[in-house]
Amino acid sequence: MRISYSRFSTYQLCPQQYKLQYVDRVPVPTAPALHFGASVHEALNFMYHPRHLRRPELDQVVEAFVRAWRAREQEVSEEDRQAYFAEGVRMLTRHYERHAAPEEGRTTAATEQFFNIPFGDGHTLTGRIDRVDVLPDNRLEVIDYKTSRRMPPQKDLENNAQLAIYRMAADQLYPGRQVTTILLYLLHDCEMQLTQTEEFLAEKGEEIQDVIVRIELGDFDPNPSRYCDWCAYQSHCPLYRPAVVPKDLDVDIAALLREYAEAEQEEKTAAARRAELRSSIEDYLDRCQTERAEGGGYAVERRSYKRLTSWDVKRLRDILQPLGLWDGVTQVSSAGVKQLLRSTDLPRDQKRDIEAAARYAETKQLRVKPLTDAEDLEETD
Repeated sequence: MRISYSRFSTYQLCPQQYKLQYVDRVPVPTAPALHFGASVHEALNFMYHPRHLRRPELDQVVEAFVRAWRAREQEVSEEDRQAYFAEGVRMLTRHYERHAAPEEGRTTAATEQFFNIPFGDGHTLTGRIDRVDVLPDNRLEVIDYKTSRRMPPQKDLENNAQLAIYRMAADQLYPGRQVTTILLYLLHDCEMQLTQTEEFLAEKGEEIQDVIVRIELGDFDPNPSRYCDWCAYQSHCPLYRPAVVPKDLDVDIAALLREYAEAEQEEKTAAARRAELRSSIEDYLDRCQTERAEGGGYAVERRSYKRLTSWDVKRLRDILQPLGLWDGVTQVSSAGVKQLLRSTDLPRDQKRDIEAAARYAETKQLRVKPLTDAEDLEETD
């Protein structure tokens, strides 16, 4: 099987979308942002292409973007065309002004570097690397351009599977070379440098293998999420398939849905009000220095419960080591410590010290119940 980052990430997002896109090949319109990104990528491919003996001029780079955009702009709505066009020119101009003069000793080895490398048992990893640069110390930088407005949080970037795949490809295309991977966010003019460990690459390799197995098994169940609202395949998805209502089905689904939604909202409102009332009642009990109160034919009682949650391990060790008992403790658990407390070999003082090492969580419960008057009590006798 051939697997690329696009296929891998699509399957992780939604297996059903993967099936519709790559198995059934259902045609859908390309999103304007993808047309824009492809046009910017073409311009940067022209700017950095190794065939140039020297860097092209800014107007040549912009012209490359204009040609690429003009070929695609008919797929974009009239109102979005000018905005995307102006943003592309600004983005490339800012990038060119910063990077027109190459770092001394840095050369570009490849742009749009295609790879199709062996992966696992009979599979291949495939894709294109936007740019590969050789640094003065002979290290390689694998660079991926991003034209999106949003920059993900650092923790998401550090878990980036796309750069892990590019790193695996670079290790095979350029064996023996030290490789650094870069995400270049063009709108923000920001480079994010990521260094993947062998453990990280192995972990990502296992994730890709898992996806391959699930694809081969035909596991294409939909994965509902907040992205469904923007999915181009929504009209083809089983979750959004129009209902075929039998003629003899006499059910007012609109009324049922409306009533259900209203009941759900009432539950949320009631829960919020209960929380407010509980807080006010507890405040009353605290200020009155009591755990019970009556009024309006009802009584409230507040009860406290202590639950053992853990043990102070250091304190236990300090107690048990001098007694020669610590080495016999394989796991600090309630059962194990209670067994120690039942031992007749431990003096009472040490048992009290051990009990003091316990950590408790306290919870409080309110019980509100109707008052029962004397006549009711007599009737039940």
